[in-house]
Amino acid sequence: MNRLKKIVSSKNWNLDSDTFARLDSVVHQLLNSFLLQSSDIIEIEQFSSYFVTHVYKLTLSHNENRENIYIKLAYLPPEHEERQRGRIKFEYDSTKQVYELFLKNTYGTSVEPVAYYKQEAAFAMHEMQGERLDNILIARMRPFNSKSVPLLEESMNGAGKWLREFQTSMPVIGNSHTNEKELEERISIYLKKVSDETGTLINSNLVTSLENKAHKLVSEFAEVDFERKAKHNDYAPWNLMFFDSQIVGFDFADCEMDSKFYDLYYFNRALNSFKLKPIKKLSLIEASKQCFIDGYGLDLAFDHPTRQYFNLFFALERVQMLLRARKRNTGFVGKLKTLSQKRHLNWYLKELNKLAR
Repeated sequence: MNRLKKIVSSKNWNLDSDTFARLDSVVHQLLNSFLLQSSDIIEIEQFSSYFVTHVYKLTLSHNENRENIYIKLAYLPPEHEERQRGRIKFEYDSTKQVYELFLKNTYGTSVEPVAYYKQEAAFAMHEMQGERLDNILIARMRPFNSKSVPLLEESMNGAGKWLREFQTSMPVIGNSHTNEKELEERISIYLKKVSDETGTLINSNLVTSLENKAHKLVSEFAEVDFERKAKHNDYAPWNLMFFDSQIVGFDFADCEMDSKFYDLYYFNRALNSFKLKPIKKLSLIEASKQCFIDGYGLDLAFDHPTRQYFNLFFALERVQMLLRARKRNTGFVGKLKTLSQKRHLNWYLKELNKLAR
């Protein structure tokens, strides 16, 4: 029995033979590229992931040191195999493109890819150093903590700088601007999805009011507000590391072109989500938001139409996500999740009612 199979067989992973064969092939190729043997495998860990990928951390003995390599292996159900293969290739290409662009930038970096494995529908990347930004914030919100607030401020400011560098470096593909019709349709589509699932929670009167509000907000955009830039699509503290006074970005699975404000306000909304945690310090959350905006270099008033528009958009998006998550809940743990999701859902529904005014 080879070293990898022996380690995996000792774990309770329920790994099917095809997935193991693909993982084994990737590990074998990695060992060859590093001029290592099977005996140099120290450990492999599996991480919980979404339905589209399996994620593993492979620990190797390399030059008398431990080296961690992360492997993302596409989930390949027969009915969606072609699409999933396309997704993992896209994520590798995006990761490689961003990494190479940031080599030329004055600030920030991103996760370094190792290689793409076409047959196995997988790619590998080096481990990132540092601390995730959400963990930096959470640690400082705990009672009686003595951790450095300036470090939090520096990391959040860096997140703003990184986003500015990302938008400046990434080439714009397609139209350079979006338009009023496109932005209004996005709200209408979400409203239909959400109203169909919520029934009386979002009635026809509220739908009409929110559609009218979206129309009013978009009509107040200046020409420059319609600019399109590359977006990360999940630009949040949990997808950024802080190391050696620099931000390290990762998770580029869904990069695409969109409004230049999307990632800016998405990050702001992500910070607001910490207000729903049982242990929180509002002053640190607000300070984090301001440091981020300062780093980005664009401070827009709370009532600016672009900010109000994306507050509406993200609130609808979150409501839909919570409704779908609630349907998947089962058993006792599911009941606990439903209670938490209901509290979050009410928070966002109140926000939608405020936005409709």
